[in-house]
Amino acid sequence: MHILLVDDHQIVIDGLKTLLDGETDIEQIYEAQNGEATLDLVKSTSVDLILLDINLPDKSGFEICKAIKSKQAEIKIIALTMHDNAGYISRMIKSGVDGYILKNTGKEELLQAIRTVMKGDRYFSAEVTDALVSGTPKSREPRTGDFIQKLTRREKEVLQLIVEEMTTDEIAAKLFISATTVISHRKSLLRKLNAKNTAGLVKAAFEFGLLES
Repeated sequence: MHILLVDDHQIVIDGLKTLLDGETDIEQIYEAQNGEATLDLVKSTSVDLILLDINLPDKSGFEICKAIKSKQAEIKIIALTMHDNAGYISRMIKSGVDGYILKNTGKEELLQAIRTVMKGDRYFSAEVTDALVSGTPKSREPRTGDFIQKLTRREKEVLQLIVEEMTTDEIAAKLFISATTVISHRKSLLRKLNAKNTAGLVKAAFEFGLLES
């Protein structure tokens, strides 16, 4: 197997390499710390499986998974993340992911997930399955340092369409407002949710359950 490790923390990548080192069925391990590097590596190298974090600096795991699966469906992708929120899990499934495990997993389950997916089956850890079966996204209560201002109805509408990957012009057309107004709402959302980019807005939307009501 040729495996690509995608995470924006080098210590996580190094730890995964240590866990996978010495496995006779793993021939090559590549690494990437952002979305663009991931997509470039997939184009230029032979990758069989990707262990993919969801929160990356430039693109979300949702975007990366969807982009790869649309062109190279044979590449297997396992989400390896800290998020056991049903919203995240469902969105990754819709993006075409083959498996979903949490970062608290051990070596045995990690290898089991890899080999299960490489055989053509899907793999979801017990915690992930429980979150899906419950049917209720587990939105954590914001800590004091995470305090967010209340979103207006229009901001929620814009946020929902951002999560659905609509462009500024598409959102403007959908809501019958100008592109300038959409940009203004997006800036307000970035400020209120303390996010730096679209990936941060998506993360906050699911983490704080902002689209549930």
